[in-house]
Amino acid sequence: MCGIAGYINLKGQAAPEVIENMTAAIAHRGPDGFGHRFFGQVAIGHRRLSIIDLATGAQPMHNGDETVWITFNGELYNFTELRQQLIAAGHTFQTNSDTEVIVHAYEQWGEQCLQRFRGMFAFGIVDLKKKKIFLARDHFGIKPLYIYQSESSIAFGSELQQFKNIPCFDGKLNLEAIDQYLWLQYIPAPLTVFRSIQKLQAGHYITIGFNGHIGEQVRYWDIDFSKKKVKTQKEWLEATDHAISESVNAHLVSDVPFGAFLSGGVDSSLIVEHMSRKLNRPVETFSIGFEEEAYNELKYSELVAKKWGTNHHTEIVKPDALSLLPQLARHYGEPFGDSSCIPTYYVCQLARKHVTMVLSGDGGDECFAGYSSYINWMKYMPMEYRTGLKKSIYPFLEKLLPARYPAGDTLAHWLPYVEYLNRDWRSQLWKASYKDYLVESPTGFETLFDRTRQYSLANKVQYMDMKTYMSFDILTKVDVASMMHSLEVRTPLIDKEVWEFAAAIPEEFLIRKNNGEWQGKLLLKQLMEKNFPKDFVYRQKQGFAVPLSDWFSGEGIFRKVLQEKLLSDGSLLSEYFNVSIIEKLIAANHTGGIWLLLFLEEWLKQFKDRS
Repeated sequence: MCGIAGYINLKGQAAPEVIENMTAAIAHRGPDGFGHRFFGQVAIGHRRLSIIDLATGAQPMHNGDETVWITFNGELYNFTELRQQLIAAGHTFQTNSDTEVIVHAYEQWGEQCLQRFRGMFAFGIVDLKKKKIFLARDHFGIKPLYIYQSESSIAFGSELQQFKNIPCFDGKLNLEAIDQYLWLQYIPAPLTVFRSIQKLQAGHYITIGFNGHIGEQVRYWDIDFSKKKVKTQKEWLEATDHAISESVNAHLVSDVPFGAFLSGGVDSSLIVEHMSRKLNRPVETFSIGFEEEAYNELKYSELVAKKWGTNHHTEIVKPDALSLLPQLARHYGEPFGDSSCIPTYYVCQLARKHVTMVLSGDGGDECFAGYSSYINWMKYMPMEYRTGLKKSIYPFLEKLLPARYPAGDTLAHWLPYVEYLNRDWRSQLWKASYKDYLVESPTGFETLFDRTRQYSLANKVQYMDMKTYMSFDILTKVDVASMMHSLEVRTPLIDKEVWEFAAAIPEEFLIRKNNGEWQGKLLLKQLMEKNFPKDFVYRQKQGFAVPLSDWFSGEGIFRKVLQEKLLSDGSLLSEYFNVSIIEKLIAANHTGGIWLLLFLEEWLKQFKDRS
């Protein structure tokens, strides 16, 4: 795992100090080495965390005649297979790295090389013959890639904080993006908190000419839930087990010590099971718990660790974790409201003491329909509608359902399941002079939802979560928290082959009523039943939640901190928001909203200090 950087000076030669500062800003992503390369007005840089080909994998790397150069972050899991194809086509290799495979794949197939890749990646290729830079990001957005543009320069990199080193950095805030942050707890791509910076979307590429022309983002891959296959329950179970096993095996290629995150939930437990079956040594596993028993899942992870004989490492997260807030705000680079970044930080810190790479169970809920939001979406959707009821009857049905769960399968019906501060709260929160920044629909969501027109109910929301929440929240959270500790995290359940397999599974094998209650992720739970009792497998999903409601309550230890940070005269939030509404959120112990504002306040403070 690594960090990348690139820079085009539109006014003259690329200044060495710019690219050097950009790579220095992400030294934590690559503590094992760095490199820079200059091509007149263009420069690229790299920070290396050595995982594969430790001896000869240094970057930037080039092709045979040095007309193609790459800075690459990630891993290709099928690089050995692609290398053989390229050798057969006449290519000669100087290293054993997956990086060089990408260089030659680009030479052989151009931009279509992306169709052949399996892995997690973000890279920039400098093509000196065509005088352009080719930027690409993996299918799911596991690895980040940001693009900055101003009148005098264009740049790309792995983290937002890199761009502050660019001369005359344009730091105008995007307040519509901040409104969407308050709505969803993240800023959806291609937006960032800065108007001058965009995120390259997952499964997309873009080309940038040396003359400064930036093309449109081009989608090269998407998942398709419309092509279902017919199998029996037993056949689907066996096929699912095989798909996970094969993916875990592909993700184990490494020249450094590795282990696994283990929460005790279904997904991470299955990953550890398959690792244990494949390795001839105990798996190193890592878990985080809390003093508050309602949030502590260590007893479950310890049960799984005992079953598979792992070397299990644990740690308790205490309330002083809020002291991390300045560090988190700096590294995420923009407002990021998922409070589980706190335990994610700690479990990454714990793992890095023992290994350089870990596998995680992220993606199981999206891929195999496990979230409680999916269950509620199905539970409150009238059976008659699911068999073709006319939409004219929706208004009558909605009177029978909880207010938060309206009937219907539109984007407007789905958003209440995933929002944090709804429109009413946000409308009250923004001061009158900023009301124009209140958005009607999250950027890109309508286009995405429109693609689900022919999908089943569960597949609709699986697709939406894969494209939004999983990419913009889960993967961002894990990437930043892990890279803060120079730890590589691989995700066997967020894998092109696994998703294309799972997309063919009929909905009823994933989510349905089971013993009178709606259950999701049924295939994975049925695999777990082979080794664990039902009360363990079918317990209520807990997630990686933080006890914010306890910490922020009237008797909580951080109540005074909230008053000082959010309501004092020095609070920067008061520039944009009505303090009386912030007081209401605190009084109501609206923990989600409070954390969003707390993180935003810290980020604004750092932004002001830098400015």
